Amino acid sequence: MRLLAAVILVALTNIAHAAEPYVIGIVAPTTGPLTTVGVRQLYAVQWWERTTNAAGGINGRAVQVVHCNDEGSPEKSAACVRDLIAKKSVLLLNASVTGPIRAAMPLVQNGPAMITPSPNIVPDPSSYVFQTSPSDIDLTRAIALFLKRNNTDQLAMLASTDASGEVGVASAAAVFPAEGIKYELARIDLKANDASIQLANIVKPGIKVVFSNYSGGGAAAVVKSYSNLGLTQPLIVSYANISDAFINVIKNDLPKRLLGTGVKAVVPELLDDPAQRKHVEDFMVSYKQMNKDNADMLTLLGLTLADTADAVLRNVKTPDDAAAVRAFLETSVIQSVQTIRWSKTRHVGMTADDVAILEYRNGRWTNADPIQ
Repeated sequence: MRLLAAVILVALTNIAHAAEPYVIGIVAPTTGPLTTVGVRQLYAVQWWERTTNAAGGINGRAVQVVHCNDEGSPEKSAACVRDLIAKKSVLLLNASVTGPIRAAMPLVQNGPAMITPSPNIVPDPSSYVFQTSPSDIDLTRAIALFLKRNNTDQLAMLASTDASGEVGVASAAAVFPAEGIKYELARIDLKANDASIQLANIVKPGIKVVFSNYSGGGAAAVVKSYSNLGLTQPLIVSYANISDAFINVIKNDLPKRLLGTGVKAVVPELLDDPAQRKHVEDFMVSYKQMNKDNADMLTLLGLTLADTADAVLRNVKTPDDAAAVRAFLETSVIQSVQTIRWSKTRHVGMTADDVAILEYRNGRWTNADPIQ
């Protein structure tokens, strides 16, 4: 009888354990100047949580997404990661920006794996950090190639004074001179509400294009100052600003031509792979039905996080084993909005070939027209 009771107890314990949800932690700024960056990506991950659970979960277990708001602060980002690890997250998703992500990275030296779409993060291949997007230097190369195709060899560039801006400045120095492109550079505080002086100093005769290497609220200040100065050159905004939320903020100050860097999936017809195109289009329809809002660049970045988490949970037998997760990510292809491919020597999932120069026209982002 005691043996039978013990067997039943073990069986019940195993059933209870099997029913426990997979905990996925996500760090995302949902208040402060970087709210747009965090909220849009968080919504995409929560869309995945809801649709996955509605379909029965994964391996008979629900998915539980636990969010921590780091407010774009490095100190709070580190605290968030500690808290999410304590809550036994099998995977960490980091939808913050450069400084906060870097502050959190030392906390996952032994796992769990941390996935981020920030192009400014180029993880050490020996680490447990993986980046789903093209790197910032890849985005800068895409801009350089666009300028060269348009016979343009001069550029004005604004960069913030935070960690993200430092990455952008380094990328510009590495790419533009090598491609024969001269550029005028100005720096501005991320919290500044006016960029008129900086723009006036760098938009000199002969400058046909201006590049604002900003994320978050500071980018809106640049656009407003651009409008106030009556500038007419195409304005290229950064990766994180290809969103409806950003357009809503600057709608009264839209430049004559607003361009930006983005993954090709923002314009699904640019995708050559029919399966990827269908995945993106299906997501856009489902996301809009669920959130009463259009998907955009930031939500697609969130989808790369969700698709990676989904692949891990479906293919790694022990997702709480950080080494097993890392081995899977380094040897597998993740089919997401575009193909994500990591290796033991590269933890950046996309390349410059995955980037498109986009233009906001007739209420949507589309492939950019040539520079006049």
